Amino acid sequence: MRIAAVGDVHGDEHREMVASDLDRLGPVDLFLLAGDLTDRNDREAYGRVLETIRSRTGAPMYAVFGNNEYEDSIPEYIERFSDRYGVRFLRDEAVTFETQHGSGRIVGSTGSLDRPTWWQRKNLPHMADTYRRRIVLLDTLLAGTDPRILLTHYPPTYVTMGDEKDAWRPELGCRALEPVLVRRRPNLVIHGHIHKGIPEADLRPKFDRLDDFGDHATPLRVYNVAYPVRRSIATFDL
Repeated sequence: MRIAAVGDVHGDEHREMVASDLDRLGPVDLFLLAGDLTDRNDREAYGRVLETIRSRTGAPMYAVFGNNEYEDSIPEYIERFSDRYGVRFLRDEAVTFETQHGSGRIVGSTGSLDRPTWWQRKNLPHMADTYRRRIVLLDTLLAGTDPRILLTHYPPTYVTMGDEKDAWRPELGCRALEPVLVRRRPNLVIHGHIHKGIPEADLRPKFDRLDDFGDHATPLRVYNVAYPVRRSIATFDL
């Protein structure tokens, strides 16, 4: 099963390059969107990005929202674009998929931060509780042994942070989700958001729990599909 994924297109900033990538992409079974398809909540630019993608692929499309798709506008995004472009928006939920080359589940979420950003602390004081609850929920949603894909905007680990400053990492991703990933072991972990990060890295158990020495000791690969990092649409075989 061939899967394509991209995030952080940021509207017209990268849209033409994405269009060129799509023209060379070839057939895929699923197309995953890791948030921040627009910039500063520009819904018109968001629609242009979806039109660019949908006009070039008929694959089932699943998306999560990023921090540039503002929370209070989410209902508008869903109403305007879900049916029009055939995209399923995932908001802290799991959905099953079936293609001619395989089936499984996608767990989709904006993701969590270890520490809300300064703006969030000032304007959205509830986000700290939201992020804590989301960790527990994602742990539950990832349970199982069937093929599972975790799709988030915020990275569920620090291992793909690359050159991002250590002091800022709690406001860029979620190290608290790392034990969940190691224990649940989704077959594919995809995120965006980190522009100074690296395309992929291994999440390794810390060997501070008994489980770390058992079946869960194998490193888990994590993929950053932010367009500013890869400068291309990522593809995976599952």
